[in-house]
Amino acid sequence: MLKKLSFTAPIILITATLTSACEEPLPPVVTESRPVKTIVVNEGLADRVRTFPAVVDAIQKADISFRVRGRIQKIHVKEGSEVKKGDVLAELDPTDFQIKLNDRKASYKTAKANYDRAKELVGKGAISKVEHDKIRADFFTASANLKEAEQDLIYTKLKAPFDGFIAKRHAENFEEVLGSKTIFSLEDTSELKLLIDVPENLMINIQRRKGNNRDLYTIFENIEGKKFPLTFLETTTKADVNTKTFKVTLKMKAPEAYSILPGMTATVYASLLTDELGTGSAMSLPVSAVIADANKQATVWIVDEDTMTVKPKSVTTGTMTSSHMLVGGLHPGDRVVTAGASFLREGMKVTLLETGEQPE
Repeated sequence: MLKKLSFTAPIILITATLTSACEEPLPPVVTESRPVKTIVVNEGLADRVRTFPAVVDAIQKADISFRVRGRIQKIHVKEGSEVKKGDVLAELDPTDFQIKLNDRKASYKTAKANYDRAKELVGKGAISKVEHDKIRADFFTASANLKEAEQDLIYTKLKAPFDGFIAKRHAENFEEVLGSKTIFSLEDTSELKLLIDVPENLMINIQRRKGNNRDLYTIFENIEGKKFPLTFLETTTKADVNTKTFKVTLKMKAPEAYSILPGMTATVYASLLTDELGTGSAMSLPVSAVIADANKQATVWIVDEDTMTVKPKSVTTGTMTSSHMLVGGLHPGDRVVTAGASFLREGMKVTLLETGEQPE
């Protein structure tokens, strides 16, 4: 009997302990709150422009050379010299050309005298028509040779074809010039061209409107507080094989207060057109902020700063770069989730990461 009692006692003790444990209150359920990164959208001008790296070029440029062979006798200009159209830049030794010209003058004089006599003789029947025609052909050949020699002598002087600056000199005094060797690189910088590469999604609109309706300006890193207006000049119609972009050329007046030269770099700002902004007021958001819902509708998550909960909002999408996208359907002041949007559900509590802005 004692053995039986001693066996039952532990069971009663364990049962009492379990019953006591079940009667203790359970810990409270913790409401899920997900940390998110956000941004407050606005409607500023910065959200309505696109930027492009640009390279400056001269509005007009040419590599110029002599049109005849010879030895350079004199170079009249230096690199960086400003020249006017018609200025003599360099000269070849004219000695051989002058000798050739004198010879051609003598030949022409003889041929002309023979032709003048032949015209009289053929009229009198003293020479045949065939002989007359041969003498006339010799005269025309001598006349052409004379003009060629006169022109070659003129070509010994290399003249500027337009106003500009000597960007580079490629030859030296007393150098023998063969073929069409470049002597100077001449650039007209009274106006400047800015070259940018434009992706095809924007190129469609630029090509259709020729760029005329787009506000354009450029900024140079080393010129603070200055914006230089641009106008559309031209564009290629074939994409670059490697980059798949189109080359667009813009034009600006050369500022008098700054020395902006070909080869320098700048940033071009181009306003976005209405159809590039999407419907309604367009805002620039990181691409990570826009997701697709179950119906494949572009959606963003808006934070209600009073309750710190989120709700989805359908938006329309516009132009996209590698990191940002223009969306329509938002309002200035909306706080949009930019990181963690894929893990949210309507009404979920959120906390803002320290990197995001905190509501007041």
